[in-house]
Amino acid sequence: MRALLLMMAATASVAQAGTPPARWAAGTPLIGEGVARSQWDMAENRAQCAPLALTSDGGVRGKARPASFGGGWAVAFDLPGVRSAYGFAGTGLLPQDDQPASWQRDRLTRQWPHMRDLAALPAPSFAGYGVVGAEPYPADNVAGKRLHSLAYLRVGGQRCTYNVWSRISRAHLETVLDNLRLVD
Repeated sequence: MRALLLMMAATASVAQAGTPPARWAAGTPLIGEGVARSQWDMAENRAQCAPLALTSDGGVRGKARPASFGGGWAVAFDLPGVRSAYGFAGTGLLPQDDQPASWQRDRLTRQWPHMRDLAALPAPSFAGYGVVGAEPYPADNVAGKRLHSLAYLRVGGQRCTYNVWSRISRAHLETVLDNLRLVD
Protein backbone atom coordinates (compact mmCIF):
# COMPACT_ATOMS: atom_id res chain seq x y z
CA MET A 1 0.00 0.00 0.00
CA ARG A 2 2.86 2.38 0.81
CA ALA A 3 4.38 1.81 -2.64
CA LEU A 4 1.02 2.52 -4.28
CA LEU A 5 0.66 5.79 -2.36
CA LEU A 6 4.20 6.82 -3.33
CA MET A 7 3.49 6.08 -6.98
CA MET A 8 0.25 8.10 -6.87
CA ALA A 9 2.05 11.05 -5.27
CA ALA A 10 4.76 10.82 -7.92
CA THR A 11 2.13 10.82 -10.66
CA ALA A 12 0.63 14.00 -9.23
CA SER A 13 4.02 15.72 -9.18
CA VAL A 14 4.74 14.66 -12.77
CA ALA A 15 1.90 16.85 -14.03
CA GLN A 16 3.93 19.87 -12.92
CA ALA A 17 7.21 18.63 -14.38
CA GLY A 18 7.24 20.01 -17.91
CA THR A 19 10.67 21.64 -17.61
CA PRO A 20 13.91 20.66 -15.92
CA PRO A 21 14.14 21.76 -12.29
CA ALA A 22 16.00 24.98 -11.56
CA ARG A 23 18.78 23.04 -9.80
CA TRP A 24 19.87 21.42 -13.07
CA ALA A 25 22.39 23.39 -15.09
CA ALA A 26 25.02 22.54 -17.66
CA GLY A 27 27.93 20.85 -15.91
CA THR A 28 25.72 19.47 -13.12
CA PRO A 29 25.56 15.66 -13.09
CA LEU A 30 22.36 14.32 -14.61
CA ILE A 31 20.08 11.90 -12.75
CA GLY A 32 21.40 8.37 -13.24
CA GLU A 33 24.51 9.61 -15.08
CA GLY A 34 27.07 7.79 -12.93
CA VAL A 35 25.27 4.45 -13.25
CA ALA A 36 24.74 4.98 -17.00
CA ARG A 37 28.42 5.76 -17.56
CA SER A 38 29.65 2.72 -15.61
CA GLN A 39 27.21 0.35 -17.37
CA TRP A 40 27.93 1.83 -20.79
CA ASP A 41 31.70 1.42 -20.23
CA MET A 42 31.16 -2.36 -20.04
CA ALA A 43 28.52 -2.71 -22.81
CA GLU A 44 29.08 -4.50 -26.11
CA ASN A 45 27.14 -1.76 -27.96
CA ARG A 46 28.99 1.27 -26.58
CA ALA A 47 30.30 2.38 -29.99
CA GLN A 48 26.74 2.62 -31.40
CA CYS A 49 24.57 3.41 -28.38
CA ALA A 50 25.58 6.42 -26.26
CA PRO A 51 24.56 6.58 -22.60
CA LEU A 52 21.56 8.63 -21.50
CA ALA A 53 20.61 10.30 -18.23
CA LEU A 54 17.84 12.61 -16.97
CA THR A 55 17.56 16.32 -16.26
CA SER A 56 14.40 15.53 -14.23
CA ASP A 57 12.51 12.44 -13.15
CA GLY A 58 9.36 14.44 -12.48
CA GLY A 59 10.04 14.60 -8.74
CA VAL A 60 9.79 10.83 -8.25
CA ARG A 61 13.35 10.51 -6.92
CA GLY A 62 13.90 6.80 -7.42
CA LYS A 63 17.19 5.19 -6.49
CA ALA A 64 19.31 4.49 -9.59
CA ARG A 65 20.97 1.10 -9.99
CA PRO A 66 22.54 -0.95 -12.77
CA ALA A 67 20.18 -3.29 -14.58
CA SER A 68 20.92 -6.21 -16.91
CA PHE A 69 20.23 -5.74 -20.60
CA GLY A 70 21.87 -8.31 -22.88
CA GLY A 71 24.43 -6.76 -25.20
CA GLY A 72 23.70 -3.27 -23.92
CA TRP A 73 23.44 -1.23 -20.75
CA ALA A 74 20.58 -0.14 -18.48
CA VAL A 75 19.69 2.09 -15.54
CA ALA A 76 16.67 1.17 -13.41
CA PHE A 77 15.19 3.32 -10.67
CA ASP A 78 13.66 1.66 -7.62
CA LEU A 79 11.04 3.10 -5.28
CA PRO A 80 10.20 1.66 -1.88
CA GLY A 81 8.31 -1.55 -2.65
CA VAL A 82 8.60 -1.11 -6.45
CA ARG A 83 11.68 -2.54 -8.13
CA SER A 84 12.41 -1.05 -11.57
CA ALA A 85 9.66 1.58 -11.27
CA TYR A 86 11.18 3.40 -14.25
CA GLY A 87 14.36 3.44 -16.28
CA PHE A 88 16.09 3.44 -19.63
CA ALA A 89 18.35 1.10 -21.56
CA GLY A 90 20.55 1.02 -24.62
CA THR A 91 19.65 -2.32 -26.13
CA GLY A 92 21.79 -4.87 -27.87
CA LEU A 93 21.94 -4.28 -31.61
CA LEU A 94 19.73 -5.93 -34.24
CA PRO A 95 20.28 -6.00 -38.03
CA GLN A 96 17.30 -3.63 -38.54
CA ASP A 97 19.06 -0.99 -36.42
CA ASP A 98 21.13 -0.07 -39.51
CA GLN A 99 18.04 1.23 -41.33
CA PRO A 100 17.67 5.02 -41.85
CA ALA A 101 15.69 7.24 -39.48
CA SER A 102 12.68 7.46 -41.82
CA TRP A 103 12.42 3.65 -41.88
CA GLN A 104 12.76 3.55 -38.07
CA ARG A 105 10.02 6.19 -37.64
CA ASP A 106 7.67 4.24 -39.94
CA ARG A 107 8.41 1.02 -38.02
CA LEU A 108 7.69 2.59 -34.63
CA THR A 109 4.59 4.39 -35.92
CA ARG A 110 3.16 1.07 -37.16
CA GLN A 111 4.15 -0.78 -33.97
CA TRP A 112 3.10 1.65 -31.22
CA PRO A 113 -0.19 3.48 -30.58
CA HIS A 114 1.56 6.78 -29.66
CA MET A 115 4.46 8.67 -31.25
CA ARG A 116 6.44 11.56 -29.77
CA ASP A 117 9.24 13.73 -31.21
CA LEU A 118 12.01 14.57 -28.73
CA ALA A 119 13.49 17.98 -29.50
CA ALA A 120 15.99 17.94 -26.59
CA LEU A 121 17.93 15.06 -28.18
CA PRO A 122 19.90 15.17 -31.46
CA ALA A 123 17.59 15.18 -34.49
CA PRO A 124 15.87 13.14 -35.55
CA SER A 125 14.83 11.75 -32.16
CA PHE A 126 11.44 10.15 -31.61
CA ALA A 127 9.70 7.47 -29.55
CA GLY A 128 6.82 5.10 -30.11
CA TYR A 129 5.10 4.13 -26.89
CA GLY A 130 2.14 2.61 -25.07
CA VAL A 131 1.55 -0.27 -22.68
CA VAL A 132 4.02 -3.21 -22.76
CA GLY A 133 3.19 -5.37 -25.76
CA ALA A 134 2.70 -2.23 -27.93
CA GLU A 135 -0.87 -1.93 -26.63
CA PRO A 136 -2.89 1.28 -26.32
CA TYR A 137 -3.83 2.63 -22.93
CA PRO A 138 -7.21 1.17 -21.95
CA ALA A 139 -10.27 3.43 -22.20
CA ASP A 140 -10.81 3.18 -18.43
CA ASN A 141 -7.17 4.15 -17.70
CA VAL A 142 -5.89 6.45 -20.48
CA ALA A 143 -3.54 8.02 -17.91
CA GLY A 144 -1.84 4.63 -17.59
CA LYS A 145 -1.68 4.82 -13.81
CA ARG A 146 0.19 1.81 -12.40
CA LEU A 147 0.44 0.19 -15.86
CA HIS A 148 3.78 -0.81 -17.36
CA SER A 149 4.33 1.91 -19.99
CA LEU A 150 7.12 1.28 -22.47
CA ALA A 151 8.72 3.33 -25.25
CA TYR A 152 11.08 2.42 -28.05
CA LEU A 153 13.29 5.45 -28.64
CA ARG A 154 15.53 6.37 -31.56
CA VAL A 155 18.14 9.11 -31.14
CA GLY A 156 19.74 10.89 -34.08
CA GLY A 157 23.30 9.68 -34.62
CA GLN A 158 22.85 6.49 -32.56
CA ARG A 159 22.33 3.01 -33.98
CA CYS A 160 20.39 1.28 -31.20
CA THR A 161 16.72 1.37 -30.30
CA TYR A 162 16.59 2.47 -26.66
CA ASN A 163 13.96 1.17 -24.21
CA VAL A 164 12.39 3.59 -21.71
CA TRP A 165 9.79 2.51 -19.16
CA SER A 166 7.63 3.64 -16.29
CA ARG A 167 5.35 1.63 -14.04
CA ILE A 168 3.99 4.90 -12.59
CA SER A 169 1.92 6.49 -15.36
CA ARG A 170 1.80 7.59 -18.97
CA ALA A 171 2.56 11.17 -17.88
CA HIS A 172 5.63 9.94 -16.02
CA LEU A 173 6.88 8.04 -19.08
CA GLU A 174 6.39 11.18 -21.18
CA THR A 175 8.28 13.24 -18.58
CA VAL A 176 11.17 10.78 -18.64
CA LEU A 177 11.25 10.85 -22.46
CA ASP A 178 11.25 14.67 -22.52
CA ASN A 179 14.06 14.88 -19.94
CA LEU A 180 16.49 12.34 -21.41
CA ARG A 181 19.85 13.72 -22.53
CA LEU A 182 22.91 12.15 -24.11
CA VAL A 183 25.78 11.86 -21.64
CA ASP A 184 29.03 13.41 -22.92
